[in-house]
Amino acid sequence: MVDMEGYRAPEPATGADSAATAEHESWIHRRWVPWAAGAVAFTLTILAGIVVFADAVWRNVEMQNLLERVEASEQAMQDLQEATAAAFEDHGGDGQPQKLDAELRGLAADAERDIAAAGADVSDLPVAIWHSDIERARQAYLDHNNAWQEYMARASESASEFLAPQPLVNQTFFDAEEPFYRAVPVPDLFGLSDRVALIFADVQEQESSGQLVSRLVHKTQATGCDSG
Repeated sequence: MVDMEGYRAPEPATGADSAATAEHESWIHRRWVPWAAGAVAFTLTILAGIVVFADAVWRNVEMQNLLERVEASEQAMQDLQEATAAAFEDHGGDGQPQKLDAELRGLAADAERDIAAAGADVSDLPVAIWHSDIERARQAYLDHNNAWQEYMARASESASEFLAPQPLVNQTFFDAEEPFYRAVPVPDLFGLSDRVALIFADVQEQESSGQLVSRLVHKTQATGCDSG
């Protein structure tokens, strides 16, 4: 038998005691809020930095790929210029204009295919939709490539086109320079600015082959090309 004598039941908590207890527990929870908020902010900052760096690398890779394809296109144009120069050196003064005409038209037809293929490679390059500066550079160069294709199409029909001024070929090249410099990412991880500078270093070397051949005509005193 339990001796209940002297037993005193605990008194129920008063309103003041309950409020104090609740406030203490609330403070315990609230003191972690700044730490949690700080941890979240720090994590978000790190993630944002990773995203920015990843996008910078992505831009560098895209621009590098674009320059590789542009360089291939420019090489096709340079090959054509060298071939036409050689044709004039070989046949420009030998009194066989028909032979020169046929060779030039054949060179133009081959160059049109090569330049079109290089342009297709430039056009097919994947570029992120938010990399608008790289896209503008790509489109500016495609205008130049297309101008060359049209030029070669005309020259394949009439070799005398090599002797004509080609303002659209030249102007589209000049117009592409600024968009390319603007498209170089910051930071420039792969020396892309130097490669852009090489492409646009000497506009005299990049002029249309029509003007190049015009100088050779005077040099070799050729009689000209047949109209085809």
